Amino acid sequence: MSETVLENLADVRMFVAIVELGSLVAAARKLGWKANAVSRRLSAMEGRVGQRLIHRTTRRLSVTEEGHRLASRCRRILAELDEAERELAGEAVATTLRLIIHPGMVSHRLMAGLGGLLRRSEQLRFRVNVSSDFVDPIADGADVSIHVGRPPSSSLVARSLGKMQWVLAADRAYLEREGRPRNPQQLVEHECLRLLREPPEDHWTLSRGEAGRPTRFPISGRLELSDGDALSHALDAGLGIGIRLAASLVVGGRIERVLPEWQWAATPIFALMPSGRQKSPHVRHTLDVLADCLAAVTYSAHDKSPTTAPTGRPAPLTRRDSVQNPNSRSMVGRTSR
Repeated sequence: MSETVLENLADVRMFVAIVELGSLVAAARKLGWKANAVSRRLSAMEGRVGQRLIHRTTRRLSVTEEGHRLASRCRRILAELDEAERELAGEAVATTLRLIIHPGMVSHRLMAGLGGLLRRSEQLRFRVNVSSDFVDPIADGADVSIHVGRPPSSSLVARSLGKMQWVLAADRAYLEREGRPRNPQQLVEHECLRLLREPPEDHWTLSRGEAGRPTRFPISGRLELSDGDALSHALDAGLGIGIRLAASLVVGGRIERVLPEWQWAATPIFALMPSGRQKSPHVRHTLDVLADCLAAVTYSAHDKSPTTAPTGRPAPLTRRDSVQNPNSRSMVGRTSR
């Protein structure tokens, strides 16, 4: 997109008004301009960018994807300008942080952490979009988006919040009844709780320790389920060996780790931000709270240095209170008892 799309602040205010009001006439009325002046300036903007920002008919306006992205940036410009003007005037500045968090990450601990930030600053506000889909924080106008799995390559700034480590687990009653496998090759002799899919899930890929080489091991099992929560309940009911987060296992609990030397590759968790947002003190404090809350389900230290977002296919969570099977992309993690 050309750097000269918006020639001055008036263009910024005009474009935001058009998008928010959905009418050239209404935008002109709000700005105190003539409608034909708004139309000419919008056409000039589109001429500079070389593509349509808003489709216009005699009955309605329709904002294009490029138009929505530009409007999001324009809103941020106006918000930061307003904040700067208030600071110069010596006013207490209200700051609204917009967060995108997966439902599987919502917890009492997270809400308590955000509550602590709200108590520290009466001028701070949060708007939290709880979504299981990958959401581009720039397009959505958000300050921070929490992403599970490696995010797609982009201009976003990424801060690592930790990693989720996956392990094999089973109910103690099952292990006492069927025996504990001594090596991964014996998994094929056990009831492995498998995701129902095509082609069938006939192997699990495990590594010996964090630095081990990933190895495929055949598995078998008479129960296949298409839902991650159902697989989790099956594990709790003692129907076989399944997958859990290492951090969810309680020492001495009913759910035991199986083959403790073996594990899946860890799933990374990132905070994604538009460039520059990591410099905000409110954003930094919020990221610290998020990192602390996620520490309960991670096994690695938190890297607080922003980096360029790594490449890779997104692997978002898909259900509340559960996490993704790293091997089969099902949802299998629940707090073990």
